Formats: sequence, C-alpha cells, structure tokens
Amino acid sequence: MIIKDPAVRAWIYGILGAGAAVAVTYGLLSGEQVTVWLALAAAVLGNGLALANTDKPGKHEAE
Repeated sequence: MIIKDPAVRAWIYGILGAGAAVAVTYGLLSGEQVTVWLALAAAVLGNGLALANTDKPGKHEAE
C-alpha cells in the first residue's frame, strides 16, 4: 500500500501519536515501548513510503 498524499500521511501520524498517548495513559505500554513502536511506524510510513516513491537504480536505463 502506497500513500502518496502527504495530508493522509500526516493524518495517520496524528492518529498514531494520539493512540500512543492513550496506550501510555492506560498503562498498556511504557514510555520506552511507545518510543520504539512510534519509531517503527515512522520507518514504515515515512521511510517505506519515501523509498516506494523514489526512482530505483537502473529504472531509466532502458529508456
């Protein structure tokens, strides 16, 4: 799944941040655990989406 719209990605980040705060407030996760999960989410949503939308080496060589 590739989400190219920055507004949608921003909305997802907002939901994840709010969810993380709720998880800590209710004792479902510690602060350290939330940090790790948010870093993973950022890697998947941010870096993964950036990589998916970046030209791959050799992509334009056949043109």
